[in-house]
Amino acid sequence: MAVKLFAAIDVGSHQTSLRIYEISKKTGIHELEYVHHSAPLGYETYSTGHISYQSIDKLCTILLGFREKMKEYKIADYMIISTSALREADNNFIVLDQVKQRTSFDIKILSNSEQRYLYYKAIALKENSFHKLIQKGTLLVDVGGGSMQISLFDQNTLITTQNIRLGSLRIEEILQTMKNQTDNYRNLVYEFISNDLHTFSRLYLKNHKIKNIVAMGNQLRSFVKYLSVHNFGHLQPTDSKGNKKDSVSRQEYEEFYQAISSQEPEELRKELNTSLSQASLLLPTAMIYHNIFEETSAEQMWLSGITLCDGMAAEFAEKKERITPAHSFAEDIISAARNLSLRYCCNDAHSANIENCALKIFDALKRQQNMSRRDRELLQIAAILHNCGSYINLNDVGENSYKIVTSTEIIGLSHKERMIVAYTVRYLSEDFPKFDEIRDVFDRNDYIKIAKLNAILCLAHSMDRSHKQKFQHITLALRKQQLTITGDTLYDITLEQGIFNIHADFFEEVFGIKPILKQRRKGGSYEQ
Repeated sequence: MAVKLFAAIDVGSHQTSLRIYEISKKTGIHELEYVHHSAPLGYETYSTGHISYQSIDKLCTILLGFREKMKEYKIADYMIISTSALREADNNFIVLDQVKQRTSFDIKILSNSEQRYLYYKAIALKENSFHKLIQKGTLLVDVGGGSMQISLFDQNTLITTQNIRLGSLRIEEILQTMKNQTDNYRNLVYEFISNDLHTFSRLYLKNHKIKNIVAMGNQLRSFVKYLSVHNFGHLQPTDSKGNKKDSVSRQEYEEFYQAISSQEPEELRKELNTSLSQASLLLPTAMIYHNIFEETSAEQMWLSGITLCDGMAAEFAEKKERITPAHSFAEDIISAARNLSLRYCCNDAHSANIENCALKIFDALKRQQNMSRRDRELLQIAAILHNCGSYINLNDVGENSYKIVTSTEIIGLSHKERMIVAYTVRYLSEDFPKFDEIRDVFDRNDYIKIAKLNAILCLAHSMDRSHKQKFQHITLALRKQQLTITGDTLYDITLEQGIFNIHADFFEEVFGIKPILKQRRKGGSYEQ
C-alpha cells in the first residue's frame, strides 16, 4: 500500500503552524504531528499595514525549525501558504523574498476565495456528515484573524458566500484603543459586529430557513478547548455514550457564551494555559457566533476541528492520490455563478443558450487547441455572467459585467481566474485589446487564454444576438481549418449571421480556424 507523507505550513495571523500528514488512498488522511509557534503578524498588518523586520526575522526562525522537523520525516511534498496577514501587508513582496532567501520556502499568498475553498474541501473529505448536513439550510462560518466567511448551503448546493472583515484579531486590534473609554467592552464589540451580520442576514437569508451552523477556522481551537474543560448546566464535553461532542444546541451555546463573556482575558489565559493574546480573541469569536444564532433560527452548531492545513492536505490528496470528497465543489462554483446571475436579473433563457453554444464550440476545439477542463469551467462561468452588467446600465454592459465579476468573490476561483473571467466578458462588443494594453495584469499565456475564451464567447453570443433562441439542435463539424456550426431554424437569421461574420475574423485570427454558420431548415435544406 503506497503511503505518502505531506507537510502543510500555515503562516497565520496569530501563529505559524506545521502539520505532518500520512496520506494513502486506502486509509485516507491522518495527522502525525502538529507544531505551532506564536507569530502575530496580523497585529502589525491590521494596525499599521506593515510587517516589521523583527517579525520577519522571527518568522524565518520558526520556518527554519519547521524545515528541520520535515527533514526528520524525510518529507519531499509540502505546501506553505499565508492569508490576510501577508495578503494585506504593504511590504508582502519583501517578506516573501526574505523568507525565500533565508529558508528556501516559497510562501504562496492565497486569495480569500482560495483560502475558503481549501477549508470546504477538507470538511467535505473529513466530515462524514457534511453531505447530509447541507441538504437543509446550513451556514458554514469560518472566523479567521482578519475576516470571516459565511457560506449558505441549501439542498446540497452552495447558494451564496460572503466575506466580512470581522476577524477576531482585527476586531481586537481596532477596538483596543477604546477599551479604556468604556465600562462595557462586551457591548462595544457587539455594536461593532452586529450591523454587518444583520445586513448579511437581511440580504441573503430571508428566503432560507437555517437549521445548522458549522463553525470552522483556526480561531476555533481555544474556543473548543474552553468547551471541553467546562462542565456546567446542560453543556457537557461528551454525549450520553461518552463520545466527544462535536456539536452544541442553541441553548447550550447560550450557556457557554454567558460564561465566557463574564471572564477577563487573564482568567481565560490561566484556565486554558494559553497566551494572553490568544485568550483575548475568545470574546470576539464567541460573540460572532452568538450574533449568528440571533440572526437565524439555527438549532445546532457543529464544531469542526478543520484547519487550513487540513485543507492543504485534502488538496494534495485529491491531486496526487485521487482521493475525492463526496460533495462536488466544481458544481458549487457553477452554482455560485448561477445565483449571481439570478441576483442581477440576467435573462435565463438567453444565458443558457449562450452557455450551451459556447461549451459546444469549446468541446469541438479542446483537443486540437490543448485547452483544459479548468478552461472550460472558466468559459462556462463567463457565459453565465456575460450579461450581468445590463442590470446597471444597458449602454455599457461589458464594462459593467467586468466590474461586477471583479468585485464579487466566487469560491474556488483564484484572483487570477476571476480576472480571466472578467476580461472574457468585458470585450463582448468591443475590440479585444492588444497585449501591451493589459500586460501589467496578465502574462502572455494568460492573454492567449483570455483571447481564446473571448473569441468563443463572442461567437456563441452572436448566435443569439436577438435573445430569441432561434437555433435548435446545434451541431459542429471541424474539418481541417474550418469549423462549421449548423442549427435548425425557420427564423430570419440575418442579424445573427451578420454579427457572427463580424466576430469570425477575430476567431480565425486566434485559432487559425475559419468559423461558418449554417442554417438548416426543416426538410434538410441548408443556408449559409
